[in-house]
Amino acid sequence: MISIDDSNEDPKTSEAANELMNVYDSCRELNADFSAGRRMSSICSDDDEYKSSLPPHPENWPQRPLLLRPTPGAGMKIRGVRYSSSKTYLASYEEGQSLPINNGLETKGRCLVIDFESDLFIGTALLRLKNARRLDCDRNDGDGSNKDPKSTYYFHKKKRTFQTVIRGRFKRRVPMSECVTGQMFTRPAGVLPPRLIVKAAVLLMSHLAPQLQSRLEGECPRFLSPLCSTAQTAYIIKKKNQTTDADEDLEDEMQEPHPSAQSSFIQLLPQTNTKNHPMSLDSDIKARIKRRKKLFDKLHSSGSVEPSFCTQSEYCFEFFQHLILFDKFTLDFPKPVGQHSLKKMLNGQPLQILALHQERKKSEIRKIVNEELARLWSFDIWHESVYEDAIDNDIDIANSAASQ
Repeated sequence: MISIDDSNEDPKTSEAANELMNVYDSCRELNADFSAGRRMSSICSDDDEYKSSLPPHPENWPQRPLLLRPTPGAGMKIRGVRYSSSKTYLASYEEGQSLPINNGLETKGRCLVIDFESDLFIGTALLRLKNARRLDCDRNDGDGSNKDPKSTYYFHKKKRTFQTVIRGRFKRRVPMSECVTGQMFTRPAGVLPPRLIVKAAVLLMSHLAPQLQSRLEGECPRFLSPLCSTAQTAYIIKKKNQTTDADEDLEDEMQEPHPSAQSSFIQLLPQTNTKNHPMSLDSDIKARIKRRKKLFDKLHSSGSVEPSFCTQSEYCFEFFQHLILFDKFTLDFPKPVGQHSLKKMLNGQPLQILALHQERKKSEIRKIVNEELARLWSFDIWHESVYEDAIDNDIDIANSAASQ
């Protein structure tokens, strides 16, 4: 597990953490209305009229207690679901309201992948969650235990509990410095955990993502960081045609390319000189990742409109983490913090697999930053533990609208 040492934090990290903790204390002191451990509030929406976007009851979820689906109202089109080794879509996923979660026990070529499209991006997604319930359509393949679970289990000897791979192309040029990933919520946070846990989370996120945009207060909390420096693995695929057909290699272990390779994101940066790359990068994969993250954090901070994602190439992003146990829906911090439930914190909201184009413009008259957000991809991960709170929030909002 990752250890958190306050004594080693840099001044910027400490200042950001202290600012967020001041916000945290203010939130705790507010006279907010709570019901059954739930903060009541109105939903953030671009529309004046609230529209319910609840999933079906958990008893209808094929992988209960979890459900994956495209975020409602995000402009996501699900083109189809298929096995990674096939181009034929499965009829059971034609409606696209319940999407497959792999659990790491799938045999080669039997991972289910999702072909999707948004206004800015067209591609394929693969999601693995440790301990997710096995899908009925794959039970004929066996559960992996009848063969060699240690050799076939993706999560074997890995601390991670979550992996997402996104591969595809952009439909128009988009500046790399303006793309972000993270979490955006449509309601305020619910009951915040003890200060120790929030402090640990803030410090951890600040260390892992120096360009983190954090907002705990207000109607729409969010945590966003640069896409190109947040991904654990990122590389470019030169395509001769404009189709997006995933292959079995989406299931394979991914490796950060050497900065001198044409597939490296670093090759897109201006004044890239392969002679300046340390010799350690030849064999140290972690050092390659660290170098990309540092360079693209700097790019994001500069706000440069170049380099940009182009339409002629495909891009692959891999994300993984070990802090969330999705089957239990808990945060798993190092001792002495330990595990803490996400239920009350999320206020009836799902977690997201999300990337955005964030175009920020400063007003010439006032020092105000206006932003326009467009989703590259957006999926919701629901857990049945937050479903009742989501229903209660829907009822509260409907009653509030009726009384006005």
